[in-house]
Amino acid sequence: MLIVSCTTDSIDNTESINGKVSSKKSEKLARLMQNLTPENPANIYDLAGNLHNDILDIYLAGNYQYTTIAQISQQVEAIAAANNDLMLLNLGTNLPINLDIIQETVNNPQAKLDEAIANSTMTNLAKGSLSSFMNDVLLWENDEYGAIYQSIISYESSVMTNPQFNNEEKRIILTTSSIVRHSLYYAKERKDEDWDSSVGNRVGGLSGAFNNSSIAIRRSLVTGIMINNLVTE
Repeated sequence: MLIVSCTTDSIDNTESINGKVSSKKSEKLARLMQNLTPENPANIYDLAGNLHNDILDIYLAGNYQYTTIAQISQQVEAIAAANNDLMLLNLGTNLPINLDIIQETVNNPQAKLDEAIANSTMTNLAKGSLSSFMNDVLLWENDEYGAIYQSIISYESSVMTNPQFNNEEKRIILTTSSIVRHSLYYAKERKDEDWDSSVGNRVGGLSGAFNNSSIAIRRSLVTGIMINNLVTE
């Protein structure tokens, strides 16, 4: 169990976070009414991507000035703990997100991507599919989001209907693709100046998905936020 001490920047309490949650839910409803959404209802793991963006909304709204992975992780955990929907993904297990893995991903995301897939228990077919998808995303990054969205949901459909993938492989791949799809939406359609979807952000989600969706979301966020901080320094 990782124990992280409080820093000079105090972590927001539950009451403060709940106020921000309420405000962001209202904003999200307004966007939904304009049909500006990244959802794919066909993906039964799409809650992962939704929660990624919900928690990111609240974090960025806080204008936190954290400079270390430990500080960022502590605030993300506090926000996540206030989100009841995240509990649906824990499956009774609330594991720490492993700060060392996040640091390794920040240092060399491509190497961590290759390592995570290679060391997984997935079949070679599933490993190849997921690796190809992550490489394809790099090629899609500069496209309009509408085209990216169509490419991702097309891939997701092929995964869902592939009889050679077992249920666990589908869970890992579809959780990863959901986080990728929502993160790219945040960067492109929201045009949020404080967020730029990165390889590390996506690899964090992938490596965490091998554990469960909750870790995928939290690891993706902490990795992405840390990388964004380094880029904007």
